[in-house]
Amino acid sequence: MARLSMLDLSRKLGVDRATVSRALSDDKAHLVSAATREKVRKEATLLGYSPDLMAATLRRGRSRTIGILTPDLLNEALVRVIREIVAHLNRDVPVDAHITPLIGETGDRPDEFQRLLRAFLARRVDAIISLASTERDVEALLEAENQAPVVLAVRSITTASFPSALCDDVEAGAMVASHLASLGHRVVCQIQGPQRAATFKKRSIGFAKICKRAKLTEAPKRIEARSATSSEGKLALRAILDAPHRATAVFAHNDALALGLIEAMRENALSYPRDLAIVGFNNTEVSKVLAVPLTTIEYPVAEVSRHAANLVHALIKDRAFKWETKVFAPTLVRRGST
Repeated sequence: MARLSMLDLSRKLGVDRATVSRALSDDKAHLVSAATREKVRKEATLLGYSPDLMAATLRRGRSRTIGILTPDLLNEALVRVIREIVAHLNRDVPVDAHITPLIGETGDRPDEFQRLLRAFLARRVDAIISLASTERDVEALLEAENQAPVVLAVRSITTASFPSALCDDVEAGAMVASHLASLGHRVVCQIQGPQRAATFKKRSIGFAKICKRAKLTEAPKRIEARSATSSEGKLALRAILDAPHRATAVFAHNDALALGLIEAMRENALSYPRDLAIVGFNNTEVSKVLAVPLTTIEYPVAEVSRHAANLVHALIKDRAFKWETKVFAPTLVRRGST
């Protein structure tokens, strides 16, 4: 069945096309009488008419869509950030004018990152928000910025300047090390997320800095997961047990890594915090309901999301807007695992 056009609708109603366009428009509906507006909208609904969004984009100069890049749609913290960003973007906005998010998962693959950027730009998104950026993606982001505003959230990059909304990951790592030192631990270790991501790299730096200051030994010195997943967390236990100096506490760079470690310990008849104290990151829902709840870092989801949304709103209105990158403080949530 052929798609009903606005011209078809106007002929069925016996009015000109401009009248139909105004009656269905959020911005120009006041130019026709209330009776005509109601008649047109009722008939459009009955006939299943839907507007040509690309044509509307060309007329308005806006698509009311944004592209959002995330490395992992299974990451609860990232999903929370995305949800909050969209909520802030559409707060106090009429439903007909809501922004629709187009969400792409990169899997931390540069080729997929670039493909999704091109797809977003081809659909004339009003802006792009990247939660997935690494230093490998700088050139693609700079090219995209020529066509639409680009905002970074969660992950920063150092080789180019973009408006950003971030967590202080260095301070988060430092908080964890300080907490473990205060509990009397002298040999500790990290299960690091992939260091290509600035979030994990900064957590490593902050943790190591306090370890050095407090004279804590990191052993093994480096366990880097290939991906920040529970399966990788399980694999880390062997390296911890085989180290010449046995760690008594572990900082897992996210809760998924911590959960994998906990499962590996269970399989090896070990328990936490008796055999290993464990700290995670992100304060996921499952971290709260474990038999021994997980000490973790609460990510500043609300603050990061709000600032990212504010940057997008401002840059859509004015590409020359004098933006400010903001870095928000995390919070240590102390529970039974330490």
